[in-house]
Amino acid sequence: MTEFEYEELLDRARERIPTEISERARWTLPEPQIMIEGANTIFRNFAEVVSHMDRDENHVFQYILNELGTSGSREGPRARFKGRIPPKRLKKRIVNYVNTFIKCGQCSAPDTLFIKEDRTTLLKCQACGATRPVKL
Repeated sequence: MTEFEYEELLDRARERIPTEISERARWTLPEPQIMIEGANTIFRNFAEVVSHMDRDENHVFQYILNELGTSGSREGPRARFKGRIPPKRLKKRIVNYVNTFIKCGQCSAPDTLFIKEDRTTLLKCQACGATRPVKL
C-alpha cells in the first residue's frame, strides 16, 4: 500500500473536481435600483432582480407588498410602491425573501425549487436534497 502525504492527496482531489463546479461564481443578485419619486418609491430593476431569483414575479411582488404593508403596482420592469420607503428597508425585505424562499436551510445553496406535496408546499434543494415546508 502506498503512503500519501496530506498535501499530495489534497492536490489529487482538487484536480478531480469538475471545472464547472470549482469555477462556479457565487450566486449574487444585481444591486436593487431604488429611488423615491414624490410620494412613491420606485424599484427600477425589479424584473431583473426577480429573474436572477428564478421565482414568480407575482409571488415576490406580493411578498414585498405584505412585508412593507403598502400597496403598489408593476409597470414593465419596474415596481412602484405607495409611500416613501427607505431603500435600506426595501433591500432588507429582498434579503428576507431570499433567505426564506430561495436559500436552502441546510447547505445555503440557492439551487432550490417549490414542490407541492398534498396540500403542503416544500422548498426542495437540488444540491443536497433537503426539504422544508414554506408558506406561500
